[in-house]
Amino acid sequence: MNHLPTAKAWEKVGMVHHHGIQIPLLSIRTEKSSGNGEFLDLIPMIDWTSSLGMDLLQLLPLNDSGEDPSPYNALSATALHPIYLSLHALPHVQNLEAFQPFNQEKRVPYAQVLQAKNLFLKEYYTRHGKEILESAEYQTFLKSHSHLLEYALYKILKEQNNNAKWKDWPETSFSTHKNKKNDQDQISFHLVIQFLCHKQLTEVKNHAEKKGVLLKGDIPILISPDSADVWAHRELFDLSHAAGSPPSIFDPAGQNWKFPLFRWKAIEENHFEWWRKRIETAAHYYHLYRLDHILGFFRLWAIPHGNTPTQGHFEPKEPSLMEAQGRKILETLISFSNILPIGEDLGDPPPFVRKTMQELGIPGTKIFRRYRNWKTDRSFVPYKEYAPMSLSTVSTHDIETIHLWWENSPDEAKDYAAFKGWNYEKKLSVNRHKEILYDNHHSGSLFHVNLFQEYLALTPELTWEDPHDEIINIPGTETPFNWTYRYKLPLETLTQNERLKKAIRSVL
Repeated sequence: MNHLPTAKAWEKVGMVHHHGIQIPLLSIRTEKSSGNGEFLDLIPMIDWTSSLGMDLLQLLPLNDSGEDPSPYNALSATALHPIYLSLHALPHVQNLEAFQPFNQEKRVPYAQVLQAKNLFLKEYYTRHGKEILESAEYQTFLKSHSHLLEYALYKILKEQNNNAKWKDWPETSFSTHKNKKNDQDQISFHLVIQFLCHKQLTEVKNHAEKKGVLLKGDIPILISPDSADVWAHRELFDLSHAAGSPPSIFDPAGQNWKFPLFRWKAIEENHFEWWRKRIETAAHYYHLYRLDHILGFFRLWAIPHGNTPTQGHFEPKEPSLMEAQGRKILETLISFSNILPIGEDLGDPPPFVRKTMQELGIPGTKIFRRYRNWKTDRSFVPYKEYAPMSLSTVSTHDIETIHLWWENSPDEAKDYAAFKGWNYEKKLSVNRHKEILYDNHHSGSLFHVNLFQEYLALTPELTWEDPHDEIINIPGTETPFNWTYRYKLPLETLTQNERLKKAIRSVL
């Protein structure tokens, strides 16, 4: 381990087996929540995780994504989402009854909650903003978070332009508004909200450390074209193409993610400062992080605007350039902090991707149903053969749960039943689901993390009756269903269920 570039990060985490749970924060709710999961709701989740003998809690990105509930379509690479602010914990707050009806909806009513919270926070700032602005703690925050000024200015310009994309703002928009006294107050509003978010998430991390639980964040590789970052630093982004994924055996049509590519030469000339700030921000809140689509640092699928994913091409085109580019970028990123990245390297990347990751000490990700010998007999790779430097999981936020996979993919389910020596049955039983989770937690990987709903399924009455309602996102689609998933029951009910505790402990 000592020879790896990530040696210090590994030392902090510990090269031992880690077991944990993944949640979208938006999806949980407690008696104190105001319409969706909030920062301080993580504290009872951490306590429960620790009580089970687990030591890792993984989150989806927490960046401000504006009106889009997708945490992977952020308006800022570093600003936290105000929707996660625990309103009940703010000083001088008493009556939050107006938010209670939101907690009763089957899926999170994202737009309504966001609108109600924005109105609440503006009123709160009007009453108490002056007191916060004059505090020494806020002044210290402001000095160390000066990069958020661009985000704050972007937010007020976006609001003043009726939430239109920045490309459609009048050319005079910036010069007309930047010097107004009223605008300075609005900028302060957004910075105060970021300060309050920062305080709460820092409190969560401190609590996790007391409980011996590692917080794992998530850094998406790409950023929305309509973000503060692209608006303020257009020289770093290639807006002539959209990034996506090429056709594959799992996704024959490919995907267009509609995100800009990077101008890596310009980023390097700027000493990777944009990436440095992203990594340093993550290091403040988390103990390790998921590095999304790590293959994209080596090459991105570039789709000319107006074309389909099938008409895209890799950028760069030459394998030798891909390998050199990916290695240089990853070496640079891991030098910015002492927290460990875990790469999302799903699919069939060129051999040099995983070779580079191994040499740098960056674990990859293994999903048992997709970790097969595809080029030979399509057999499942035995769990004991999973490399220690990896994370094993049974599903992700972008694919269906095990029960739904079993139902939707009978051919794969039959293959897996044969692999396990089971008689195939159309419906996956709780006992077999438990065995799959047990195998996951006893694979060769050092990290074993699964979605909360995969554990809840061990006690079926704690999950939605229709397994489709347990889906977080359907990639390649844009519907109100995506990213609004909510657990069936409040966190207090789930964590007090003794049958669930016993079932989870039995798979560890």
